[in-house]
Amino acid sequence: MSAKIIDTRRYKTITKSQLEKKRKQNEIATKGTKKARKSIKIPSFDSSSNVSNVRIRKHRERKLEREMLLYSRPERTVLKEPKAKIYIPKSFIIGSLVVVAILLIYISAKIMKLDDKIAVAVFNNTQQPEEKAVVLENGYDLKFALTSLGSRELNTSKNLIVNDLYRAINHRLVTSKDNYTLDYELARKIEKISDLEYSVVLNNSYKLDRDDVIYSISKIMESQDSMYYERVSNIREIVKKGEDEYSFSVILKEADPYFVYDLDFPILDSDQKLADSFKYTVNNGDMIFSKAEKNSNTNLNSILLREYNTVDDCVQAFRNGETDVFFASSNNEMQLIGKSDYNVKKYKDGETLFILGNKDSNVFSRKEVRTALMYSLNRDELVKSSDNNFIEVIDLPYLYSSIKYKYDIVGANNLMSSNGWNNNGYGIYEKQDNGYVSATLRLLVNQDDQNKMNVANSIKQMAQSAGINIEIQALPQADVQARIDAKDYDIVLATVYLNETPNISFLKDYLNINDATNQAFEQVENSSVEDLSSNVQNLEFVLSDEVACIGVYARNINLVYQKYIYGFENLNYMRIFSNLDKIGKIVE
Repeated sequence: MSAKIIDTRRYKTITKSQLEKKRKQNEIATKGTKKARKSIKIPSFDSSSNVSNVRIRKHRERKLEREMLLYSRPERTVLKEPKAKIYIPKSFIIGSLVVVAILLIYISAKIMKLDDKIAVAVFNNTQQPEEKAVVLENGYDLKFALTSLGSRELNTSKNLIVNDLYRAINHRLVTSKDNYTLDYELARKIEKISDLEYSVVLNNSYKLDRDDVIYSISKIMESQDSMYYERVSNIREIVKKGEDEYSFSVILKEADPYFVYDLDFPILDSDQKLADSFKYTVNNGDMIFSKAEKNSNTNLNSILLREYNTVDDCVQAFRNGETDVFFASSNNEMQLIGKSDYNVKKYKDGETLFILGNKDSNVFSRKEVRTALMYSLNRDELVKSSDNNFIEVIDLPYLYSSIKYKYDIVGANNLMSSNGWNNNGYGIYEKQDNGYVSATLRLLVNQDDQNKMNVANSIKQMAQSAGINIEIQALPQADVQARIDAKDYDIVLATVYLNETPNISFLKDYLNINDATNQAFEQVENSSVEDLSSNVQNLEFVLSDEVACIGVYARNINLVYQKYIYGFENLNYMRIFSNLDKIGKIVE
C-alpha cells in the first residue's frame, strides 16, 4: 500500500511529551467544569502495539488535540472551583447567640438606668445631676397672693384654694385617687346596703367618732354657700348603731351610686379630742392658718392667704419677694413676671369644652358618623390656635382619663365608605337608607362666646375633610337651651364643669345614647362599693368605644412659685395642698 500524502497545513503532528503537557494545561483551564472533564478521554499507549495501529493512534491524538483546543478557547467561561466549606457546630452557633443576647440585655439595662438617669438624658449626652434629698427650713411662713378671697368664714367660703387647704388640714372619711379607687382614711370600711343606705365603720385610731361626723355634716349644712354643701345635701339622716361609737349608717334622700366619692369633706373635732394641726385666724383681712404646737407633720409655721386688687399687684408682690405663690390664667399674666426666676406647675381647674349630641338625631345616632367626626378633628391644632398654654386636649368627661381619641382622616373616610356612604360630588357623604340621608350635622353654639365660635368654625373646616357637613347654628344662649330642650339639634358645643370625682350623672341624658352605654350606666348604679372603681372604668371605656361624646379641651391654671419653694411638684385637680407635709422653703 502506497503512503497517502497528508496536508501539513491542516494537521500538525505532536509528540507524546507535548501532548501530555497540553493535557495538563487544559485540565487546569477546565478544572471545575464537570462536563468538560468527563468528555475528555486520554488514550493509553501500549509499546507492544504493532505498526498497523499507528494510523489509528495518530487519528485519535489529532481528535484529542482538537477537543482540547476547543475547551481552551478564551471566549468560553471557565468556572472556578468552589472553596471548601468550613464546618461550624450548631451548638457553638446557638451558644454564641445566647451570649450575645444576654450581653445586649445587660448593656440596655445599664443604658436605661445609668446612675438613675432617664434614658433621654443618657442618649442626648446630657448630664443629669443626682437627685439629692431636699432639706426644708423649719418654721417657714408660706405666703399666697390671690385676687379674690371671698368670705373669710371657712364654712361659707367658695374659694377653691381656701377649701382645698381647709380640707387638707382636717381628716376625711375617704379620698379618691386618679384611677378613681378610694383611699380610706378616717373610714375603715364602707358598705352599700341598698340604693339609699350605706354602712360606715370608722378607724378608731384617729379618736374621732360618729358624733364628729354628724357635727361636721351639720356645720356644712348650715349654709348653702359652703363648698361642701352639695356633697352632704343628699344625706337625710345618720343612724347610730347601738353602743358602738365608731359605726353608723348614712340614709340618702335619693339614690346616688357615686355617693362614696362625696365623703371627701373635712371632719371637724367637735369635742377638741385632738390638737388641731392648724389654728385659723383672720388678721387685717388676711386668712392665716398657723401651725399648732403639737403638729409635727409640717415644716411650715403658717400659711397666709392675702388678697390683692389685681393680678398685676400679685405679680409685683411676687417679683419683690413679698409673696411665694400666685396663680395665673393667661399668657398676658405670665408676661408680667418678666425675667424673674420661678417655677410653674399646671393643673386643671374643671372647666372643659365638649361636643355633645342628640341621640335621637338620624345622623348623630349612627356610630360611623360619630366616629368619623371624631377622627376628622385635629384637636392639637385647635389647642395651638387658641390660648394653648392654658388649655389641653381632653377626650372624655373624666379629668384623669387615660383613654385618648386619635386623629385619622384616612380612617374617617374608609369608615364612611365601608358603611355604604357615597360622595355626592360636592365632597359630602350621602346614602339611601329608608330614604335619602346626608352626612350633615347641625351644630348649636352660643353666638356671644367668641372662643366657641372660633372652635365651631374650625370643627366645620376639619369635618369637611371627612365628608361631613357641619351647619353652624349660632344663637343666643337662651335659644340654644330651648333647642336642646326641644331636641331640635344634632350636636352642641357645651361648656362642662368637672371635678375630681367620676360622677357624670348630670350628663347621662347626653351620654346614654344606646343599649351599650345604658348597660354600662346600670352597672355603675347597681355596683357595690368594692366594684365601683372597676365599673366606672368600664363605663369610661364604653363611652369611648361608642364615641358618646367628643372632648375638645380642658382649661388649665398656672401655679407660679418661687425657686426656693418645694412641694408643688405633683398637682391634681384643685389639690394644691395634697402634700402639705412636704411643702416648704428649701435650705440652701
